[in-house]
Amino acid sequence: MSLPVRILVAGIVGGILVFFMGFVEHELLHWSERTFSDIKQDAEFRESVKGHELSPGMYAFPQMPKDKSPAEMERFTKEWKPGPGGFLIVAPPGDLNMGKMLGLEFLSNVIAAWIAAWIVSLISADKPFLWRWKVVVLMAIFGWVSLSASNGIWYNFPWPFIRDDLLCTILEWCVGGAAIAGIVVRKAKEDS
Repeated sequence: MSLPVRILVAGIVGGILVFFMGFVEHELLHWSERTFSDIKQDAEFRESVKGHELSPGMYAFPQMPKDKSPAEMERFTKEWKPGPGGFLIVAPPGDLNMGKMLGLEFLSNVIAAWIAAWIVSLISADKPFLWRWKVVVLMAIFGWVSLSASNGIWYNFPWPFIRDDLLCTILEWCVGGAAIAGIVVRKAKEDS
């Protein structure tokens, strides 16, 4: 099998495994969702939000000043300090299209796995499976540090949620990365 075909196959197989591990994490282990808290008087809260007629989007409260002058930032800090503060994500109304969401998630997993497979294909033929596998896992952890950890730092996403996202990242890409590292093996003649 040629290297481009191995990259294609590794991306598909790796993406399928990552998608399946996402199912295991969310449906069997309940990672991430276990970090969500319930809102007391949910119906009243939703009615209150509905009364604000917010369009779908992400809202910060207290509102971050557009003018970042020292005086405005001091005012904002005084509003933030006593709480509550945070973000409200308003989803579009209507039925949840689970088929579409699952399809897009699967597609995103396959695209990520293709990128990982292509990067692994650039690794020298003399590097063993374990070396190629570690590269995929480190790429995943790099993504978590760059994106999820930053959400915890800048937007105060709760640590348990950020931690579970790391656990999901490691499990998904340890499994998917093993397939990619096993399929994308350069031959010595492909290095020349």
